[in-house]
Amino acid sequence: MRKWIEPVTDRSLLDIKVRAPKAFLHADDLNRIESNIAYLSERINRLGYNIEAVLPTDWRKCAVPRVADVERICDNILKIINAYRKPDGYTDLSDIPQKALHITDVNDLERNLLLLLELLESGLSHGFLTRFTHGELKQYTHAQIRTGGVTSPAS
Repeated sequence: MRKWIEPVTDRSLLDIKVRAPKAFLHADDLNRIESNIAYLSERINRLGYNIEAVLPTDWRKCAVPRVADVERICDNILKIINAYRKPDGYTDLSDIPQKALHITDVNDLERNLLLLLELLESGLSHGFLTRFTHGELKQYTHAQIRTGGVTSPAS
């Protein structure tokens, strides 16, 4: 299993102004993002969720990312969210591939991965449903169940 690599979420306009290393998108950044997506996918699949395999690109062997690469990265994050859960504070990434990539977009992308990890680390999974009978769950929609919007049978 892959290892989690701490994301960079604090890029700023000052970084661009002073030409700080984190103001530029390097192969290491892309590899970290892709590896963290694969890590989350593997870990969530081990919990019994069904996320199709996410195969990261090795950016040391590749050129500058194309629009299709950015779309694939954003789609892979969306696959995880659709199979697992959208964390509070999640930033929509759907418009990123259609525009010039900005450091705030990369911050949002990596912050979303961090939010997913925090959600996973909190232990929230659909395993909480074992406390409910079928009759108790009948009143909820699939979306409510997926997002944890189910109240305890004792409440």
